[in-house]
Amino acid sequence: MAEAIFIKENHPYPNNFLPVLYYPSAIKKLTDSPEAAQEVQSLLEENGYLNSWIDGIFSYHHFHSNTHEVLACLAGEAEVQLGGPDAEVYIFKKGDILLLPAGTAHKRIDATEDFKIIGAYPNGIEPDLQKGNLEEYSQIKKSIAEVTLPEMDPVGKKEGATFEHWKSKRAE
Repeated sequence: MAEAIFIKENHPYPNNFLPVLYYPSAIKKLTDSPEAAQEVQSLLEENGYLNSWIDGIFSYHHFHSNTHEVLACLAGEAEVQLGGPDAEVYIFKKGDILLLPAGTAHKRIDATEDFKIIGAYPNGIEPDLQKGNLEEYSQIKKSIAEVTLPEMDPVGKKEGATFEHWKSKRAE
């Protein structure tokens, strides 16, 4: 079961009217495997989330205006701020998944030494890196609005949280 986290616009971070989807312990069994990284990457690929990488989360606010992003925690835990400065901080730990709609600012505040995630993008879209540019803000918001919904949920394939919580955009 996923939790919807609504993030408000926070200039110069547009965020998104679609909620962040938090899937606690969604891949816990996979992360306990000796082949955790390969198994999680395979799950994401089967669900249409490609162009994956393994690393951490940047220690500065950033977002992507051209794609949604899934983050799957392989090890450790981190405090992650979602939405820009003065926004709420969440604990993201081994076995959890976050699906960030395009435009959602995120930043690692603190993390354990072993913190490691896999990031991937619907249909393998190459993400841009935005740091909050007020001069291009209106164009960035237009780009975010044009991002299509993923065809599948990162955990539930053709059903799941994206079909439940992001359905208002699907109806358009």
